[in-house]
Amino acid sequence: MLQFTLKAADARALPPHLLSDKTGRRHGANALHLPPRSTVFLQGYGRAPQYRVLDGCVALSQSLPDGRRQIIDMVGPGRLLGIGAGERNRCSADTLSYVTLEPVGEVDHRDLEQALEEMVLRAQAHATLLGRKTAPERVASAILDLAGQFVRPSRSKREAVCFNLHPTRGELADWLGLTVETVSRCFTRLKRAGLIEFSHPEIVTLLQPAALADIAAGTRTLTQA
Repeated sequence: MLQFTLKAADARALPPHLLSDKTGRRHGANALHLPPRSTVFLQGYGRAPQYRVLDGCVALSQSLPDGRRQIIDMVGPGRLLGIGAGERNRCSADTLSYVTLEPVGEVDHRDLEQALEEMVLRAQAHATLLGRKTAPERVASAILDLAGQFVRPSRSKREAVCFNLHPTRGELADWLGLTVETVSRCFTRLKRAGLIEFSHPEIVTLLQPAALADIAAGTRTLTQA
């Protein structure tokens, strides 16, 4: 699990709604607690129940018959799992961290509408990422997306904001359509450019989130950062 730290003064580089509490809920008696690398539901099997993620990270993926896998989304706190049409699951869901799920019966119409809109927007953004973005742009996009979903306030006096990046390098590669080597190389380049800092692969500090956002958007190249 990678941990990102962002200075409070730079939090403006992230969408405001990502800096608030995701659920505002207490874990109920029916909450489901799963360890990392657990399967919530499998592609091709009968439609799974709907869950709301209360804590942790879940990867949604689709697999080809030969075993190749494409991670299609990373789902964090507050978002719904198991939304879709048809009698069978169109994807698999696996936990990437300790996860708490809340079974959801009948979803409120407004919640469902919002969840479907978010799902479509994220699918469109992911299609653009895979089809048009360069490797550094993809990695920068992933860092900002996951930092936003898994923001954690720091207890330090400097009021830093901490980010947990749960996917491994291999899981990031499966999400971004890159090789593990390319993902690792992009992290190294971002560090050399002064955008991030880490003493070892699992502890990272975001130094220039606004510049990172420019790279993700394609308005700045990594060499210009």
